[in-house]
Amino acid sequence: MFLTDHGILFKVIKISRYFNKLSIIMTLVLIMCSSVHCFAERSLDYTRLVELIQLEDKQQPLCVFNDFEEEFDEASHRATLQYFNDHPGLIQRIKNALKGENLRWKLGSLEHRLLFVPERRLEYARLYKNYCRDIIDTLLDKIGLDNPYDSIQILQQSKPANHHEGNDGITAYIVHNLAREYVGTYIFFNQTGQKVKIRLEGKLYIGEVGAYSSTLTISENGAVEFLKGNYTVWQNSALNPYTALMVPAEETLHIVLREHTETGIKKTIERGGTENVDAVKRIVEDWMAVEEAIVGGIIHRLLPQMLADYVDDLPGQWIEKDLEAKSRYIKYRHLRKGIMMVEDMGYKKALELYTEDPLVFRWLLI
Repeated sequence: MFLTDHGILFKVIKISRYFNKLSIIMTLVLIMCSSVHCFAERSLDYTRLVELIQLEDKQQPLCVFNDFEEEFDEASHRATLQYFNDHPGLIQRIKNALKGENLRWKLGSLEHRLLFVPERRLEYARLYKNYCRDIIDTLLDKIGLDNPYDSIQILQQSKPANHHEGNDGITAYIVHNLAREYVGTYIFFNQTGQKVKIRLEGKLYIGEVGAYSSTLTISENGAVEFLKGNYTVWQNSALNPYTALMVPAEETLHIVLREHTETGIKKTIERGGTENVDAVKRIVEDWMAVEEAIVGGIIHRLLPQMLADYVDDLPGQWIEKDLEAKSRYIKYRHLRKGIMMVEDMGYKKALELYTEDPLVFRWLLI
């Protein structure tokens, strides 16, 4: 079973069963993205970066990020169904082949993999990488937490998985654009059992500007464990420049606060939320919305003032447009209240409360 919230901002929750274990992979897709200091060749003025972000996005060349995975993806499935709707002639040919009008169909298999467009404009790549380092250092200095990254890399070649294997920290990969390639097999059959198999292939530019995942497993005896992700992918382009500027700061907060979100998930499950897969899925979705609220509240409080040191005359309407875009998606249902809570209690107290007792924060929020 799978649940996907899609749009400019989205989260993917993938649920599957392996050897009598329940495995849930929580992937945060953001609309934006011991401390490490003393990076070379860094700039304090990123006004030029904002100009570059506003250039038209590139969609080529596409490189492969990972191998095909055989699992359900809502966006890819929706795209294949739209293809059938847009090509009634294909459906009619299937009906003719099966000699019937009232056909049934099922999904045979669905594979997908992540593709990316590398950033090969040297000025753009260098400025965005340096900006990521500067804004992350500034944010972590303000909130008093350690830098979670082993490295921040400009990704140029396909299949970089071995670059982050064995790392104690997280590798952040910077790309220009992200897409998903899918291969779906659909089986049509009539009442006599005759079948026609259709294979569809396609690509979607998915609008994901940041992604980080951790994996939750529940064993047969009810033990809850989490496996941390060791990489994140950031897109340096976005329709709203503020979104691209937000990526490294917002993604960093999600990463450093994830362990406390996991604490909330674990305690909620242990209180009786594991009667079925759907119940666990709802718990995960609920806590992801809570995490979005605390992260979004702190970012809304701190990022504009931090950007004032790096960018000249950042339009205030970009911030409001970002909030408006998020408000259309259910995963951000608590964002506005999260912003108000952070404003009322202060970002330091809000952060302290979430790290000490995320269940109390959730109770105040909801």
